[in-house]
Amino acid sequence: MNTEIWAKFKARVRDQVDGRFYSTYLENLSCRSMTGSEWIVCLPDRATLNIVESSLSDKLIDIIHEVLKEEGIHSDVSLVFSLEGENFEEQKEHEQWCLPLMGMTNKVTDVSTPEEAKAAFKVSPKYAVFDTAAAVKIRENSHLNPNYTFDSFIKGGSNEMAYCAAKAVAANPGGAYNPLFIYGGVGLGKTHLMHAIGNEILQTSNLRVRYMTSEEFTNGFMEALQSGKMPEFRTKVRRDCDVLLLDDIQFIEKKEGTQEEFFNVFNEMTQNSKQIVLTSDRSPKDIKGLTDRMQSRFMQGLMADIQLPEFETRLEIVRKKSRAERFFIPDDIAQYIASNVNSNVRELEGCINRIKMAANSHEITMALAQRVIEPFYQTRTVLVDANMIIECVCRYFGITVDDMMGKSRAKPIAHPRQIAMYLARSHTSLSFPDLERIFDRDHTTVLYAVRKIKDGLSKKDAMLEGDIRHLEDELFRK
Repeated sequence: MNTEIWAKFKARVRDQVDGRFYSTYLENLSCRSMTGSEWIVCLPDRATLNIVESSLSDKLIDIIHEVLKEEGIHSDVSLVFSLEGENFEEQKEHEQWCLPLMGMTNKVTDVSTPEEAKAAFKVSPKYAVFDTAAAVKIRENSHLNPNYTFDSFIKGGSNEMAYCAAKAVAANPGGAYNPLFIYGGVGLGKTHLMHAIGNEILQTSNLRVRYMTSEEFTNGFMEALQSGKMPEFRTKVRRDCDVLLLDDIQFIEKKEGTQEEFFNVFNEMTQNSKQIVLTSDRSPKDIKGLTDRMQSRFMQGLMADIQLPEFETRLEIVRKKSRAERFFIPDDIAQYIASNVNSNVRELEGCINRIKMAANSHEITMALAQRVIEPFYQTRTVLVDANMIIECVCRYFGITVDDMMGKSRAKPIAHPRQIAMYLARSHTSLSFPDLERIFDRDHTTVLYAVRKIKDGLSKKDAMLEGDIRHLEDELFRK
């Protein structure tokens, strides 16, 4: 094995993958063998292997090819995943038995030999083939939107952790993370991911999936209580359901009766290895009207947040949405929209719909895009560049441009520099290599700066939020 190439690969993975995801799943990634046609990489446990393989295979292969190309090696290398300490030939034999039964790579029950795999299949209906009539009935009862799938979800740095966790749950419901708690602001894709989990499970198993909002759960509970039909309600929600997807869980705060009922639902389902997925606009500890034991239950699985999409993700959303709507938006106009509409995915899609309606059979021009967007996004109709951002940040913090572009690492200089990098990344089409050139910094420094500011905002740092808000108001003021 070439240790220099492997070290370079690991460093590149660390730079390009969300920091929390890397430290949780990829820190212990190791290499078993490296040839011109195949790399065999190892992970410490089956759950981690499932998550990485289902969500990051393509990205890791791209990084391998990127590193090899820089080394002057042109080879179509494939990537194979293995477990640490497991005989590779035995593992392949095991998967030959498992995979046809499961329908998807690495959706394993807890088995370790071909004999155990066959026995597990005989006694467990989890991945069994089911008849069409039953499948239709399960689909009808799920209340899922079939348009919300993983394929139609735009993945980026702002949602990578949540996306990977959702894929892991869909691959191994009741086993990977239970519960999965996805939280973030309005219109960022929480509900989309929740439906995608359900749709994926329906495609690969006969598990009974049920989606409902917390308001529907509360209303159903109250109606059952008043009409004396609690046994029917509990059968519907607990016993006739293998995967419960509950949206906007913050709705049950301060509702003691609903929380008590859901507490019992939660305990019964998780004790029977039934999957629960929850979404909220806040993390459990910030939902003040929840009981301590309810907060504790929500935090026992995995919490994954979704943040505001960065420029590249917004741009990809504009491009993909316009393709889905079967009309073409020129790239300069797509970049204009992505630069100026940065609140959430829903408003981006709304802008595209408005432009399509306004254009009708006419050509889509910048003037038309500006006219359509300006009444709705008056604070985001000014195009900015890196120089404007640098000057604005320097003026705000009382430092000079020379200070910012210099080598000083003192906090009064370094912090404004990091904010300038973050703003340039968020509000322009500049790539990381562009920012490295403009700020005369290496890749790791720029990446760290952007992530540090994003992490501070996600943790609700009040002073930082105030600085960013003031600077954005100043930049986009007409």
